[in-house]
Amino acid sequence: MSARPRIVLTGGPGGGKSTLIEELRVDPAWAGRFVAWPETVSFARIVGIPPTEKLFERVVVNLATALEDALDRALDPADRRVILCHRGSLDAMAFWRQRGWSPDEFFEFTRTTREGHYARYAGVIHLVTAADGAPAAYTRWPDAHRPESPAEAVAVDDWLAEAWGSHPWYRRIDNVGRDWAAKSMAARATLAEMALSWLGNATPSRPSIESG
Repeated sequence: MSARPRIVLTGGPGGGKSTLIEELRVDPAWAGRFVAWPETVSFARIVGIPPTEKLFERVVVNLATALEDALDRALDPADRRVILCHRGSLDAMAFWRQRGWSPDEFFEFTRTTREGHYARYAGVIHLVTAADGAPAAYTRWPDAHRPESPAEAVAVDDWLAEAWGSHPWYRRIDNVGRDWAAKSMAARATLAEMALSWLGNATPSRPSIESG
């Protein structure tokens, strides 16, 4: 187990994962108190295996675990910053299902277990796609780098909820009654709660707003 918490930001396309990370970078309460790992699929795409092959998702899973572990080892043991992961190793299961492949085959093919994926992360923050509850805020190609229709985005979001939902520190933050500012604040409150459970007073004080 890592000496510092790894926390996953998951959710369907257009949920706000990238935006939240960029906001945290300039937030005085968080700047310098976390390191962010980018979406691993961006590395997998240059390997040369097409996403239409099952092997692609096994590559994504193995790259995620190996690269996250390498980042963890590279940090000084006394460095207790949170590792914030833009998607976690089990996110691949949703995109596996998007291809129509059996979820029962995923763990056997990737040579992993659900418990093993869960054990890697101190918490999972699910930012629900804007396509579910805030459709006017959901943008796709060419205005945003996402090809999924709103219905496809919601399907991926649901599969991610099924994949991660049994994690003991899974928290789902939806769009009901929230604009982006409220959703972002709820995510920060959840992130602080998860970090504090590991690091005590070394992380920002927990905001007063509660996540939903």
